[in-house]
Amino acid sequence: MVNNDFEEVVAHNDLVDFIENDTTWEGVWTFEKILSHKKVRKGGNDYRGAGTNCLVLWSTGEQTWEPLCDRSGKSGLWIDDPVTVAIYAHDNGLLDEPGWKLPGLKKMAKTQKKLIRMANKAKLHSFRSKPIYMCSFQVPRNHAVALELDRVNGNTMWIDAETTELNQIDEHKSFIDKGVGFNPGSDYKRIRVHMACAVKHDGRHKARSVAGGHLTETPIDSVCSTVVSLRGVRLLAFTGELNDLKIWSTDIGNAYLETCTKEKVYIIAGPEFGDHEGHVLIISKALHGLHSSGLRWSERLADVLREMGFFVSKAEKDIWMCDK
Repeated sequence: MVNNDFEEVVAHNDLVDFIENDTTWEGVWTFEKILSHKKVRKGGNDYRGAGTNCLVLWSTGEQTWEPLCDRSGKSGLWIDDPVTVAIYAHDNGLLDEPGWKLPGLKKMAKTQKKLIRMANKAKLHSFRSKPIYMCSFQVPRNHAVALELDRVNGNTMWIDAETTELNQIDEHKSFIDKGVGFNPGSDYKRIRVHMACAVKHDGRHKARSVAGGHLTETPIDSVCSTVVSLRGVRLLAFTGELNDLKIWSTDIGNAYLETCTKEKVYIIAGPEFGDHEGHVLIISKALHGLHSSGLRWSERLADVLREMGFFVSKAEKDIWMCDK
């Protein structure tokens, strides 16, 4: 319904095509540049912890006022992306103005040539420094930022999300704890694990433990796992409607943790692991990020379906059927 007076019927295929082609549905925002600035007084409606607010242009085209740098020096545009701030300050002659005398700003913007070089360098790793927003929430890039965001927001939503993920990892016995100082041997490769955070459309904060599989050598054998095609999903929906069948869908939580990995890798636990910080943890389950996790999960799911009496469709190998 549009304006309560118009109704449009969208064909199923057209709707699926729209979802498939829409690359912006996750709502990930990054800021592009600073357009303007203004002084603000403490206690004012637009005061956000800093005496100077900057008008930021976001990748979505939206413009908002954001604080330059709070008094603690731990948050603000200067902390998130100092190069963008330096470029704006240099171009607008603000390096000696009150409120803009930030540590290192003048040195960073000393010469235009150096500034341009640093700006080009910043573009290569901007995804590591610029703040990312999903569904109007800033998403942390690591455990330390998660703690800081919870402190600023006055809640524990990100830490709770990390705790939930770690509890599920413990329930699935994803790591074999060898304590501090254990040497797994030359057969094992040391990698890193980090928390990948996201916000769902209903505001739920989620954290997923992701392994740094890029630090291991790519296996010689294939590690690919096929996925059911969009055409296959359409055929199933059409068959169900044609035969007056109910169509069900489900999600398997922490699917990869249901299967073991054959890769020999371990980590040194970081601060997000709480009491296990510093322990040598051998990865036993197929964590997200490992080369072969997708294939291991596909094999595990196939074994379970066979035990339940399902068999592979001749039309498409990722459509399973059962004689009922």
